[in-house]
Amino acid sequence: MRRRGFTLIELLVVIAIIAILAAILFPVFAKAREKARQTTCASNLKQIALGNLMYANDYDERFMPFCGDGASWCKNPPGCFYTTGYLQPYIKNKQIWLCPSTTGHNCAPCC
Repeated sequence: MRRRGFTLIELLVVIAIIAILAAILFPVFAKAREKARQTTCASNLKQIALGNLMYANDYDERFMPFCGDGASWCKNPPGCFYTTGYLQPYIKNKQIWLCPSTTGHNCAPCC
């Protein structure tokens, strides 16, 4: 007599094995995703630093003015300490100012 399919026990064992493997692998994937975000953040910080150096090179070795809370001429939102307007000609990518690990809008890398 030939068997034509799987028994219920065999199917349940296979499903249980797949569930165990998924439970093991999901945290690994989450850690890998956060590592990728950290790498993106490090790259963003490097680009900001290079933009600062290019700005200083063009303006007689002087860095851009500091724009923080309380400065009347500051166009950045409160809590944002980077003067993105000065570096925009050197960086040109506004996504650099967003931290990849946060979901809200922020103006500076947080990592």
